Amino acid sequence: MSKSSLNLSLVTMMMMMLRLLNWVVQEVFDKDRFKADDKMGHASLSLQPLISVARLRHVVRVSSGETTLRKVLPDPENCVSRESTISCVDGEVVQSVWLRLCAVESGEIELKIKLIDPPGTKK
Repeated sequence: MSKSSLNLSLVTMMMMMLRLLNWVVQEVFDKDRFKADDKMGHASLSLQPLISVARLRHVVRVSSGETTLRKVLPDPENCVSRESTISCVDGEVVQSVWLRLCAVESGEIELKIKLIDPPGTKK
């Protein structure tokens, strides 16, 4: 197989609980069995728009169905490669976003971020 015809399409489903910080930084590695994993790049995303929509959701009282509340445009500051929307889906704030990998020739990763209220908080 020639190097030019090699296409790696990785799909990984992960669920992580994070304390809400201002940025999400993802590092991508190629897992090697017999030697150290190869770093494939990194990407970062500002969570500030997501946090703003979470506050807005309570103000406009969106609770059922799907409502788009904000669009995030590509920006060199946060690695967003395509326009992304932040929506309220059945009371939960969700963002699906494609991020451009940095420090590599090319590559993108798709993240789906869901903001979940901590247990015991009012919706």
